[in-house]
Order: sequence, then C-alpha cells, then structure tokens
Amino acid sequence: MPSTDLVPQEGVVDAEIVVPSDALPSLPDGEVDINELFTDEAEEDLANSGRENTRETYDSRFKAFANWCASRGRRPGPRTTEANLVSYVSHLRRQEVGHDTIRLSIAAIVDMNARAGHEKWPPTAKALKIYADARHEQREAGRTPREAPPLDMERRLQMLAACPDTLAGLRDKVIGHLGYYCRGRRSELAKFRIASVEDVGPSLLVVRKWTSKNDKNDNGREYEIDDPEAVADIRQWIDELKKRGQGAPHMPLLRRVNKGDNLDPVSNKGWGLTPHAINEITKRMAQRADLDVKGNATSHGWRAGVPADLGRLGYSAGEIKDITGDWSSTEQVEKYRKIGRRRAGKKADDGRRAGAIAELRTLRSEAALPDDAAARQ
Repeated sequence: MPSTDLVPQEGVVDAEIVVPSDALPSLPDGEVDINELFTDEAEEDLANSGRENTRETYDSRFKAFANWCASRGRRPGPRTTEANLVSYVSHLRRQEVGHDTIRLSIAAIVDMNARAGHEKWPPTAKALKIYADARHEQREAGRTPREAPPLDMERRLQMLAACPDTLAGLRDKVIGHLGYYCRGRRSELAKFRIASVEDVGPSLLVVRKWTSKNDKNDNGREYEIDDPEAVADIRQWIDELKKRGQGAPHMPLLRRVNKGDNLDPVSNKGWGLTPHAINEITKRMAQRADLDVKGNATSHGWRAGVPADLGRLGYSAGEIKDITGDWSSTEQVEKYRKIGRRRAGKKADDGRRAGAIAELRTLRSEAALPDDAAARQ
C-alpha cells in the first residue's frame, strides 16, 4: 500500500510545501506547541515498546535501581539524573555485582528513560568507565560470568532416560527435544503453540519459531526434526493434549501438569508454561538424571547443546554458525565449540597451530637420547 493511502486524498497537492520559519505563528507565553507533544497513544506505545522478554528484564533491573534510590532519598526518574546513574553503578561495583549485570542495569535505565520520551538519556560515559573498571577487576580476580553448561546429546539422553512414565514425564521429554533441536531459549519454548508443529511425513516434523531474539524482522525460523524418538514423543504429547480438549492450534504446546497428572488451565496471560517454569523443569531433569553438571544446569543449556556437539565432531565456529543459522556472530558459538571438543578429550584448536605445538614433543624425544648416541650423530 503506498504511503498516500494512509491519509485522505482530498486536497493533497503534488508539491513540496515550504513555510518560512518566520511565518510560523508565535505561541503565547507558557503554552506548549502541540506539534512537540506525543499523543496519548504514542506515549503508551513508547512505554510498551521493545520485545516482551527484554522489556521484562529491563523492568526488573530498573526496579532494583529505583529501590536503591528510594532507600537513599533519591529520585530514580525518568528523567534519571546522570549523578544517580553513576552513583548506582559505583554501588554495584563495590558490591561486586557481576559486570554483565552492571552493563544490563545501565542499558535498562537508558531504555526506561527512552520509553518515557527522554532519548539517549542519561549520559553514560562516566558510568561506563566504572563498568569497565569492574569488568577488569573481576577478570583479574578470576571471576568470570557463569556459563550455562551445554546440555549436549550425551547429557540430553541421560535426562530423557530419567523421565518418569507419566504425563509430566512425557512433557519433560518434549522440552528436551524442542530445546535441543530448536536451540530454544526458554522464552521461545514457552511461546510455542500447537500450530508451531507441522507433521509433514512418517518420520519428520517441522517446528516453527514465529519470532526470536535475533530475528529483527520477525521472519521466523523453521527446524526439521527427524530423530525418531523425538518425533514419537512430540506426536504422543500432542495426542494427549487433544484427548483432553486442549489440542486447538492456538493453544500453548507446553503445559503445566499438576500432581494428579492432569493439565492445569492456561494462565490469564496465555502461558501454558512460563519461561521461569521451563527453567525450573530443566533443573529438575538434571537433578533427576544426576548429571555431572546438575548444580549448574539451566534451560539455556539446551541452546548450547547442538553447537557443542558439532564442535566435538570437528566443525569450525563459522561452519556451525552457518549450519544452525541461530547466531549472528561466531563469538558465542566458539565458546560452545571449545566446550564440546574438550568434553571429548580433544584440543579446542585442531588446526595447524595446534599441530605445530604438538610437534614440540619431537624435541623432547631428541633430548632424551643417551649421551653416547647423541655424540655419534
């Protein structure tokens, strides 16, 4: 639809309108130009702008900042003062809060101000200096951000084998299948609907993400699953939902199951399982299977599983990025690739450089020759 279809056509002239600035009528003192004000609808949309999960995270971080301000008689804003931002970041640094959380807090405060109409406010240069110092201090002290261990094929199979033969156990298996094969974040898994799964053949399912964090244009992604066990379990789960009158295409795919092994109602917000619940279920699955990483396992481990396994098989970070299509750069993929190789007892660097280092062992052999043998050479 052309842009002119959005406005009434009567009286529109195909010409550029130029109004000299001195011809604009002046406003009485104290009055505000309506052209400088947002409509109520625009203010509401700005306040609710951004992806839902990012917005919830930012809201949580801003709430922590607001509580800190309130406890010290300060006003959080918006409009937040630069002094309050810098002072809060200094507080987080001295409390030894993780540098990733500090950076997220700065972003949340700037985002909240933007949603209130204060773009690019408050200034962040001073706060970022303190953040950079905190990051350096934590790195130097060996305090690196905790990475969720990959729930790779080996760990996934242990978790699936430990699932009980109940409706809840079947649901847990489906989480394991979708999380691994769709590289799903917990928020993405929670948003799957029954219509997200298309049964396209005897041994193939197509699962669609309608949106994702890296999908800036909302194009969606498709994932083909041909693992026989995964296909059978997902089909059985959907059949169970249909038997209970919960199989309509718009219904959530993943559901809460109560102690009586019955489905709980969908929440008022439309959740069958919240992202938090999916994370907690994943932790319980790791505990139940007595995984080697049961103390640190989270739902993010599902997303790391495939790149760790592909790294184990010898694929490079660039190849894994292209194969999966789930990452915009190779930085995070490389971390998963290294973990996968090291879990297999292989060096992370399997290229020419690693081969050169391995050749140093030949020098050790030469140095170990007996003195008389070395003298004869």
